[in-house]
Amino acid sequence: MLVTLVAILCNAQLCMEKVVTTSDQSGITMGACAINAQIGIADWLAKGPYHEWRLQSYKCIMGQYVPKNEV
Repeated sequence: MLVTLVAILCNAQLCMEKVVTTSDQSGITMGACAINAQIGIADWLAKGPYHEWRLQSYKCIMGQYVPKNEV
């Protein structure tokens, strides 16, 4: 089953959802997502274009997920 890790990022008044990884990309499981998501998101934020954004929350989703701002 596909697992998708989604981060909700905010910068001042603007917030958006971004897919951090999926099990197809990284082999993440639902259990690993629930336990290790914050570590993975911190690494992803530090290395990516969103390093100045603040993590508002995150969620582990079963299956494919399209962020709300991309619908």
